[in-house]
Amino acid sequence: MPGSTYSPKMPIEKLLQEADRLRAAGDRKGLVSLLRHLLVYRRFYYGESIRQERQDELSDALLKALLLELDEEEEEGIEAAELSYAGIGSALSALQDDPTLAAEAYKRRLLLLHYFGDYLTDAIITLFLEKYRKNHLLEARSLALACIEKMRIHDMLWLEEYFPGLIEADEQLSDACNAFEDSCDLSEEGLKEADTLHRVLHAFLKSKYKG
Repeated sequence: MPGSTYSPKMPIEKLLQEADRLRAAGDRKGLVSLLRHLLVYRRFYYGESIRQERQDELSDALLKALLLELDEEEEEGIEAAELSYAGIGSALSALQDDPTLAAEAYKRRLLLLHYFGDYLTDAIITLFLEKYRKNHLLEARSLALACIEKMRIHDMLWLEEYFPGLIEADEQLSDACNAFEDSCDLSEEGLKEADTLHRVLHAFLKSKYKG
């Protein structure tokens, strides 16, 4: 089984410390092996991240695994994206009164939605567009992607409001924000709707993976 170099019972603290060490050492091969292990045992480590209050760091590791295209099957990628999103949402709930600490989580969520929004469309459809699934799946997917676009804009505007200049200073973030096809302006009502989408999706995924 891929990832079997590491024990599935490895403490999450050790896994995260090892990931930091490999990144600092520039050991790409070792990091890829470790992140593949994380993807294989993603549910186990997600549960551990809740118990050890390490969801913020685990969501970052899952996003890095996706960015390195280490997911080998669509189901694996979808679950990794959903678990990363759930972890980011939980981190933001804990950091909502401290914008400085929350900024990195907002950035990570925006990047997740930009690069892997497709992996979250099924959850959006299940939540809001189930009636379209059977006979109008393409329309449902289009509407789900429109929801994700609105959620991305919400996060971009939050970063612009609290940390002006951050997006322009970060090449990856800047590329993600420059990719918007439509207007990046949201009305107050649109912002509230996007915030609700984020809250409901987080609650849904948190419940889905609570076991």
